[in-house]
Amino acid sequence: MDSISNQLEFVYQFTTDESYIPKKLKKNAAIVLRVSGDFDIKVDGISYFRDDIALLEFYLYLERWLAIIESGKYDIPEFHYYTLEIDEDEPLISIIPFDNNDKARLTSIWRKEPFDPVFKMDYIVNRLTDLRDQLKKDIEAHYNISVEPFIDKFPIRALAVIDKKRGKKKWF
Repeated sequence: MDSISNQLEFVYQFTTDESYIPKKLKKNAAIVLRVSGDFDIKVDGISYFRDDIALLEFYLYLERWLAIIESGKYDIPEFHYYTLEIDEDEPLISIIPFDNNDKARLTSIWRKEPFDPVFKMDYIVNRLTDLRDQLKKDIEAHYNISVEPFIDKFPIRALAVIDKKRGKKKWF
């Protein structure tokens, strides 16, 4: 039996600034990896994952995953964040639904703690929705850019989803 973790917190601090992005590249996908920062995932007050990551790249993965959930057309898919910054075939951060999508396990290949916490699915989706919304605002304000030109234009790995009505797999 997996015990449910009670608190999930995301803390980030940008490690680059607007001067790191030339004005002529503000809408160019090449800048996605330049928007970076120290990202800390805390579980019940303990740092579970902490590293410098491409925050705009992470945002794009998160935005796509949450858009699929918010559409209501598909079963909640697994979330996997792969980064172009490392040559790993494993995702850096994952969320794996289980127990009829009632629960989700958080995993990371670079975790700092020897456990993979479990959360109620609605809780983790709400926390990640809050993170997505705040991260968008902070990226746009800190770098004086819009994240919209990068959605569906930056190459991120495909995500398999199951259509609720037809039960068929589709790739996004």
